[in-house]
Amino acid sequence: MSTTKIFLSIGTTANKLHQQLADTVESYVKMNDMVPQTVGRTYFSSKQPLVAIKELMHECAGSIILAYERTHLIEAVDKRGSQNERQLKGLNLPTVWNQIEATMAYTLGHPLLVLAEEGMKYEGLLEPNYDWYVMYINPEENILTSKEFQMVFADWKRRVEAFEAQKTKQKKRGETAVVKTQVPRNLLVHLRQVLDKRFSPSDLQTLCFDLDIAYENLSGDEHRMKVLNLIQMLQRTNRIDELIAFGKQIRPDVPWELPA
Repeated sequence: MSTTKIFLSIGTTANKLHQQLADTVESYVKMNDMVPQTVGRTYFSSKQPLVAIKELMHECAGSIILAYERTHLIEAVDKRGSQNERQLKGLNLPTVWNQIEATMAYTLGHPLLVLAEEGMKYEGLLEPNYDWYVMYINPEENILTSKEFQMVFADWKRRVEAFEAQKTKQKKRGETAVVKTQVPRNLLVHLRQVLDKRFSPSDLQTLCFDLDIAYENLSGDEHRMKVLNLIQMLQRTNRIDELIAFGKQIRPDVPWELPA
């Protein structure tokens, strides 16, 4: 039996339709040999919500954001008092915790699967403009019969498995016990620019292999986004110094450190 935990971000269900949707997604995760975890639903803690969420997410290898209507506004005004003021009618908003938990999951590098109910106000991390796929769903329809959902879920699951394998390797190296050190931001920006400009996609893939990092687990379709996520992953795991030292060996022509 799998012990791979998945963080499931869902709000309190206020009607039968949303309850069925939440149950369906939760059951499908279990059917795929993963364990869904939600604070206040499957996981309970006496600690402050953000602390409990953070601790639980560190145990998980991926996150699903299930966003559906929490608040319905009959009439509202956007940017009131400005030149861009506009009237809004029939506006649906999800729970704010979807945004908070999506942000926390992204910061941890979790493979993200975002499912958003049709007809809501899409902003922040529910917009389809980031390096993950947002699928819009109708709660009245069975999403399990959707070919789109099945294919997106299968791809997400593959990335979750790669992330879990990477976590296991890190634990064996004792990296989880290492206190995170501060790396100057300008150095991180410099390394991102170096890898983006001086390394081709195939070079980056080879570098990841040599560093024992799953290249396919780096989110983003574009080379620059994979570079960014690699730098963020190395920063989180205290391996920036390792990148610089190894880089000097394989590519001494590259300026790995900031100019004096």
